[in-house]
Amino acid sequence: MSKILNDAIHGTIELDPLLIKIIDTPQFQRLRNIKQLGGCYFVYPSASHNRFEHSIGTCFLAGQMACQLQKRLDRDIEMLGKDKNTKKYAIKLKEAKMTEDDKLCIEIAGLCHDIGHGPYSHLFDVLFMKAMKEKDPQMKKWTHEYVSRKMIDYMMKENKELATAFKDRFPKDWVKRKAFIKDLIDGEKTKRKTKDKARSYMYEIVANKRNAIDVDKMDYFARDCHGLGMKSNFDHLRFISQCRVMFSSDIPDETTIAVRDKEEHNLYELFHTRIGLFRRAYYHKVNKAVELMFTDALVKANDHLLFKNKNGKKIKMSAAYEHPEVYEKLTDNVFDTIVRKEDQTGEMKKAQELINNVYTRKLYKLVDDTSAWPVKEFKTDEDKTLKTLLLDKGLTEDDFAVQKVDYSYGKGTKNPITLVYFYTKDNDTDCFLKTESKETSLFLPEIFQEQVLRVYAKNNDKIKIKRLTIETTKYFKMVRLALEEKASIELKKTGSAAPERGTKRKLNAEGKRGPSSRPTKKRKH
Repeated sequence: MSKILNDAIHGTIELDPLLIKIIDTPQFQRLRNIKQLGGCYFVYPSASHNRFEHSIGTCFLAGQMACQLQKRLDRDIEMLGKDKNTKKYAIKLKEAKMTEDDKLCIEIAGLCHDIGHGPYSHLFDVLFMKAMKEKDPQMKKWTHEYVSRKMIDYMMKENKELATAFKDRFPKDWVKRKAFIKDLIDGEKTKRKTKDKARSYMYEIVANKRNAIDVDKMDYFARDCHGLGMKSNFDHLRFISQCRVMFSSDIPDETTIAVRDKEEHNLYELFHTRIGLFRRAYYHKVNKAVELMFTDALVKANDHLLFKNKNGKKIKMSAAYEHPEVYEKLTDNVFDTIVRKEDQTGEMKKAQELINNVYTRKLYKLVDDTSAWPVKEFKTDEDKTLKTLLLDKGLTEDDFAVQKVDYSYGKGTKNPITLVYFYTKDNDTDCFLKTESKETSLFLPEIFQEQVLRVYAKNNDKIKIKRLTIETTKYFKMVRLALEEKASIELKKTGSAAPERGTKRKLNAEGKRGPSSRPTKKRKH
């Protein structure tokens, strides 16, 4: 029997029995103990939601989107088939029809897309993985989607009732169905290079690699805003209602999800919400300080906190992504495990101290950060250059952390709206791409990615903090002057003043931060 759940964002949700079977497994239930927003919980006390409810919400929206697309597809096939001028297009559309099994697979992909997340979500598969890669360049790069694929296989193997239910539901092609679900989670273009290109729109529902507009983001934008106490002006239900399946203009035999042209402004609201969440929450300076400290704790504990795999071999956290039976043990609780571990080694003690410092609010201090600059003016290795410079000045990696923060609309320097296919009210067979944001409104942005450098002090040594501050400010000032010189050359023709960029913490006339000291006047008595 299907079950009905009540969700804080979407209200009443009805789920297929097979989806309930997946939810009721230890591999899925572990998502209850993985914070959706990682270190944000230490900045926003109400941001306590977990990957568990987000995964269920994404599953629900995936089903809603699939139903809308199939409903509109059936209507288009019937309507266009009546006109001799569009009958050929209607016959072509029939190849894109979605079955009930397809819809269920899309819902399963939505449900399982984040099953590969580790402690504090992206802290583990991004920050921790990057830190371990710097420590050991031979380490393989991996993503949580890669682990999700492995966890699906492991979940089927460990839960016989689920495996039986899955095979009963897809008796003829359960192996292909499982592979299809994994490909839907990836959403990669390479997965769509099949003979069945007419059904390629299905890969844009859960993970849209074309323009980054998918049900995963629709759920977590709404859910994160709710948890953070922020407002979102993007209406995902309205957007879904305006979607339809069409053959793309650039690849005539491949389908895509097209949206009504009047929804363009609504889509800009989606990305405006995205950038707002990154500025105010995901990349909040205190959030990143917490995540840097937790990352350092994991790196220091990595050689000492070991887990046994199915063969009895001890596995480090950094290698757990290849061992699902180990990975399923890694949740946010790993930090409490580190704190409670009775290990007298120096590295483990430092890890415990870092975690306790987070709990007692003794955080890394932000020394300085740059004002934002466009990516085209930003060297890809600027953070590494600064790190090398600070190390050459006698500082150590235990004294500071350099972090590069990237803000974008989700597609790097590109405007994702120009990658969306739109259709008009009067044309049911052609969809088109927008080219410039200024064609829509002069208020819309022209730059879609910017980066900021941040430097954090890791300890309270006043002498080292002073040296770190001086060298960081000096470097940021040098970069600012170089950028201003470049900008002034480009703007000579227009006669405009070059924008000032560099450190946010300006120096006063005396070469110090803060207001200049003013001579005090003696009062006359």
